Amino acid sequence: MVSRISPMSGTEGVTATRTVSADPGLLSHEELLARNSGRRRTLEELIAKEQLNRLTSTRDRVSLLFKRVRKKVRWFIDNGQVKISYDDFMMAVTIFVLFGDDVRILCFPPSADEGFSFFVNLSFILFVLEMLLHCWAKSDYSRGIFKVKGYAFSFFFWLDMLAVLSMVPDVSWLASGLGFDDSLMDSLGTTATKAGKIGAKSSRVIRMARLVRLVKLYKVTSQRSREKQQVDDIKKLVESGHFSHDEIQEYLEKSNTRKQSKVGAELSDIITRRVIVVVLLMLCIVPLLTYSSPVDDEKDATLFLHDINIQAGADCDYLGASVNDFRSFMDQLGGGKGSDQAFLVSLDVSPPRCEGSLLINFTDEETVSAIRDEALRTISTAPVTVDGLVYSVTAEFNLTSYLRQQSIASVNLMVFVIIMLIVLSTQFNGDAQRLVLAPIENMMAIVNMVAEDPLEEIDFKSMPGTGVYETHVVQLAIEKITALLRIGFGVAGAEIISSNMAVEGSGTCFNPMIPGKRVYALFGFCDILSFDLCTEKLEDEIMTFVNSVARIVHDEVTRWGGTCNKNLGNAFLMVWRIGDENALAEYRGVGRRGSEGSATSSFHEGLSSGPDILSKQASAIDFKRKHGAIDLRRIPGLDILSDKALVGFLKVIVEVNRDVQLLAYRSDKRLSLGGDNNFSLRMGFGLHAGWAIEGAVGSLQKVDATYLSPHVNMAARMEAASRQFGVSLLMTKEFFKLLSEPAQKYCRKIDVVTVKGSNVPMPIYTYDTFQNQVFPQLRAPKFSSLSVQEVLTRQAENYDASTWVSDPDLIQLRRLATPIFLKTFDKGLNNYLGGRWDEAREDLEKADKLMASNDIGGDGPSRAILKYMEANQWACPPSWSGHRPLTSK
Repeated sequence: MVSRISPMSGTEGVTATRTVSADPGLLSHEELLARNSGRRRTLEELIAKEQLNRLTSTRDRVSLLFKRVRKKVRWFIDNGQVKISYDDFMMAVTIFVLFGDDVRILCFPPSADEGFSFFVNLSFILFVLEMLLHCWAKSDYSRGIFKVKGYAFSFFFWLDMLAVLSMVPDVSWLASGLGFDDSLMDSLGTTATKAGKIGAKSSRVIRMARLVRLVKLYKVTSQRSREKQQVDDIKKLVESGHFSHDEIQEYLEKSNTRKQSKVGAELSDIITRRVIVVVLLMLCIVPLLTYSSPVDDEKDATLFLHDINIQAGADCDYLGASVNDFRSFMDQLGGGKGSDQAFLVSLDVSPPRCEGSLLINFTDEETVSAIRDEALRTISTAPVTVDGLVYSVTAEFNLTSYLRQQSIASVNLMVFVIIMLIVLSTQFNGDAQRLVLAPIENMMAIVNMVAEDPLEEIDFKSMPGTGVYETHVVQLAIEKITALLRIGFGVAGAEIISSNMAVEGSGTCFNPMIPGKRVYALFGFCDILSFDLCTEKLEDEIMTFVNSVARIVHDEVTRWGGTCNKNLGNAFLMVWRIGDENALAEYRGVGRRGSEGSATSSFHEGLSSGPDILSKQASAIDFKRKHGAIDLRRIPGLDILSDKALVGFLKVIVEVNRDVQLLAYRSDKRLSLGGDNNFSLRMGFGLHAGWAIEGAVGSLQKVDATYLSPHVNMAARMEAASRQFGVSLLMTKEFFKLLSEPAQKYCRKIDVVTVKGSNVPMPIYTYDTFQNQVFPQLRAPKFSSLSVQEVLTRQAENYDASTWVSDPDLIQLRRLATPIFLKTFDKGLNNYLGGRWDEAREDLEKADKLMASNDIGGDGPSRAILKYMEANQWACPPSWSGHRPLTSK
């Protein structure tokens, strides 16, 4: 650390700078105080165990077993896995049902039809079973069958029912049982096989109803996609070193407990319902509005040939020419439809005749055996009897090309509907998420984070889900309100903020008047001297003046681990919170260290005094262990926190004499004391350690979150007494003994006093501060991206005991406290406390002269003691016991 220090005297027209740097050091006191706590059983587990113990009848146990099995089924539906998850398996089944029949016709030979039929039947059974399980495990029938809650009879129940019913015609054994095997084509007597209803629009529309199952698949897929993206992002953060595995695990645990907001779930459900209804309406209405030609060429040609057959009679030439024309027409009709196979595969003209001279009847056995049953259409005319002969025509046609084109069109239509369904759902959900859901969920996250830790600084701008329009305004308002609450209530009001902002269990009424609790802390009180003069002279500028001082006090104390609890105009109450009484229970002592010997001896005396006294002594010791005072010296890391509290106040003293804005008041004529005496801002500081009651003071009209206890008052008394002793800072022995040894080395004991309301002698200490000098302006190191404030913050975070011998500000403050001066003062103080006042007077007067360059022209503590001795005529009173009452409150 490089520094350039100006000459020790003079404060005008001198400019100096010093480069600051960040040094590594110990952990913060929060990390040192952190302790692992055991895992506790949840309330639900305890309630479940209690209910189980109370079950006495077999009926209750069976009912509980039924509920457990039902819960397991519900879990299996949502999370069950064999080799693939339940959702993945049902997704595959749904895709097969949607495309399987068309893929069968396009890609597989007729020999594979039986296998496809088996899988269709299996899919039908799985869908029915799934509906039954959902109705059982995801429905609440406690209010009756007509007021059931959950899946049963809900919107999605009826959609699943429609999808299942659409499969009935494809399930052969069920279709035959319901009479769906054959259909009558018309009143002309024409019969048709299964292929006669392949092109029926109603059948295709019914099959399209299965698409509603894709809604569930889409939700599952999108959820998994978001989870996968989250895992990938977390892996990147871990690999980059921004977060540890423990922090990531804690974040994942919190993420798993997050629930979708009720508004989001309701809006998403409404949008999904509307999309499904629109798609189904489109599927049902579009075919009705689509024009289809009623011409059936095959049937008309067969009927025409039937008429010619009757008219031809025995004229074989006429009949043969007509049959050839019929076959040529059918070849053209099949070729025109893009078929690579014969269209007419069989013809039977009755009665048989002309067989010797003409080939009229034929059957293409090879082609017939190679095509599917549904691709073979048979048209038979109604028989007509003329002169005892029965005339009829039967023709069979190969509809394979028609079937393929129909399957291609069906796939195209299915893909189109799927795309429409996904696009509409994505758009609706995307808009709702962007405009409403994300901002609302972000607001709830802000409220929950503030409720969990009201004092944590949260970067709201970096949070995702910022809204637009009114939602963005509301979100900004919540951010500002939470920031104002944090600033207004501070550490003491954290419990008030948390209890009133908690989403669950906080009620609907605002109640700031929560009960107080005992906490342990380091209390610091500081005050602006000559404040009455400043208020009188500065008038309306007094706020700017006070806020300039407050800025320095707050910044330095916060940087060094403390918080500001009260702003009293000219005074500030600062707190370095250690912890509440329950958190520090393990550090309770049996008694004061000074009384341990007497307590032990009394205990041994009881051994010879009988069992009754022994029992009483043991009970007393046990009570002290449970209810005794906290031994703060046993708390790990508290010496670091105490050192930081002292450094924080010392840094305030330095910055008050370095800040350009405050230095300008030295030359302000309004504050001049007359002549050449310029105004110098001085402050008093007091430090003490102990307990206080943390809570709200006031009423529902006005509440202050603060600390109340004699220990807080003691810090204020130390600040007031600092003026009597002519020093900037006073600390009690309770605070001094918590400091590290290097810090104690540079503090000096200045007196032993008793305060009002107590007869216990109390040593008091100070840290010498020479303020009538120039403190260099700070600048960041060269080639560093950090600002000065960031460097100073890192220095505070990395504090260690070497700071007392390496920090230029601390060294510069105590430059007048030379070893000779300290030795002389200590000798004089010991003589004074020991009743040797003549020797004490000589030593203290010498010490006062050694400090002649100080702000007041001498040593304040030496002068205060000399003044007290002079008031007693320089003679030690006979009742002198080594301490005196402190006259300043």
